Amino acid sequence: MLKETIALYSPKVEEALERFLRKELAQARELSRFHEEYYANLKEYLLRGGKRLRPIALVMAYRGVGGSDEQASIDASICVELLHNSSLIHDDIIDRDELRRGGPTFHAKYRDWHRAVKASGDSEHFGLSLGILGGDILFNLGFKALAYARFDEKLLVKALKLYVEAYQQLIDGVLLDTYLPLSEQVEEKEYLEMVRLKTAALFEKAILIGATLGGATDSQLKALSSYAVLSAQGFQIQDDIIGLFGEEEEIGKPVGSDIREGKMTLLVIKALELADETNRNRLRKLLGKADLTREEVEEARNIVESTGALSYARQLAQDLVKLAKEKLREAEPSLTKHSMAFFEELADFFIERTF
Repeated sequence: MLKETIALYSPKVEEALERFLRKELAQARELSRFHEEYYANLKEYLLRGGKRLRPIALVMAYRGVGGSDEQASIDASICVELLHNSSLIHDDIIDRDELRRGGPTFHAKYRDWHRAVKASGDSEHFGLSLGILGGDILFNLGFKALAYARFDEKLLVKALKLYVEAYQQLIDGVLLDTYLPLSEQVEEKEYLEMVRLKTAALFEKAILIGATLGGATDSQLKALSSYAVLSAQGFQIQDDIIGLFGEEEEIGKPVGSDIREGKMTLLVIKALELADETNRNRLRKLLGKADLTREEVEEARNIVESTGALSYARQLAQDLVKLAKEKLREAEPSLTKHSMAFFEELADFFIERTF
């Protein structure tokens, strides 16, 4: 059900996204050649790939509560993909990343563009400036895509409130994620709160936007909200596990990146809690070490595994997904069978994936 649904709706979302961006590009063309090129680069960035799970989840929530105008829901669904990519452009700046989906990050593209066309000047600053603006534009375009969707205005106002709440919570989550490595001691509940904001918020609001546009009951909205947060927390724990114990060929980046960046993942938090003094001190020294060697990554892996932190994290992810599926069944009236099966399989995929 999951694969079939993704295969069915991913091209439809892609088509709606491409159509929307084509119109924006046409408007930019009237401003200047630079605007036209800039919006063309935004379009290229957005269309590099991805499963489009958030828009598909929006559509499936809409259908799950009885929504009938499928094309309208697909057109509205691109709002969360635009918002997601807005956050990615800004994240790439914060993380100083150079690559995204097989191509240059947006700020890196414009840094290199500036170097090519101008012999003097601060190309680094130019790239960062154009990246910040690009993220801002995509946030606004997402708002626009939703605001002009073919739905009753009262429903659109509710949906737009969810859209801006998603961005606010996402920013609050990034703030917390940035602060936690500076804290003397981080607890599991702080990590889960950070994930609720940074990772779960956009997934949750995508689902709630779809359900709201479909005329969901309060019971359905509550059940879908709980499901989304719990399953997304399970997703992030699995992501942390893959980041340290996965294969570089599958994940597309060096393993141990979270250790190098000093991230307070659940694996690290639990390992620091359970380790003896020697291993605790050693893990602290490895955290945030930018030039971490493969041998040191293996050392961190051994500490995390030997303390039982890895087993603990895997079990917690499974427990969160199990609870998420239970919450999903509390919706009154029940979601359609197709949507129920999709969301249950999606939650299982979150913690079973290896990339």
